[in-house]
This record gives sequence, structure tokens and C-alpha cells, in this order.
Amino acid sequence: MKKPDIVKYIKEKHPEMDLKSIKDVVDEIFEVMAEALAKGEKIEIRKLGSFRVLKRKKPLKGRKRVSYSKTVHFKPGKVLKRALKSVSLEGEKNAKSKK
Repeated sequence: MKKPDIVKYIKEKHPEMDLKSIKDVVDEIFEVMAEALAKGEKIEIRKLGSFRVLKRKKPLKGRKRVSYSKTVHFKPGKVLKRALKSVSLEGEKNAKSKK
């Protein structure tokens, strides 16, 4: 699912809302989330999960020094975990049948 799909989904659920307003709100949500993560803040969305910035070690080849990079880590919430249990992944049947 991409951002336009989210906008379309909201429009279908709320036909009284105009498309531009929906796009603006979705863009603003993503912008606020990106700014918060850039500041090192943790984002918690109940039922969905949490996002946080982690620092990863990257050893430099042939040197004792270590360089660091940042990455965003997502931890799913309980409701999302339960929802994912009922979803089968592509190729999952083939992998199980080969064993």
C-alpha cells in the first residue's frame, strides 16, 4: 500500500471529505512523524506499533575505529501481531511442503 492508496481508502470511508484535505492531512502526519524521528523521539501508535531511531555500528575495514549509522526500527503492537498471524506469506506453502 502506498500513500495514494491510503488517501483513496479514507476517501471511500468518508465521501463527505474533499480529496485535497485528506491528502494534506496524510502528508502532515508523515511529515510530523519524520520530524519527530529526526529529533530522536519515539513514536507510539496504539494498536499499530512504535517507531524509534537506533544507532548501528559499522566497523571500518582494517581499522579499529567504528563508524555509526542511524536506522528506524518498527516494533509491531499486539493488535497488529494478532492480525499478522492469520496472513499467509507468498511462497509459504511451497517452503512448508519442501520440508
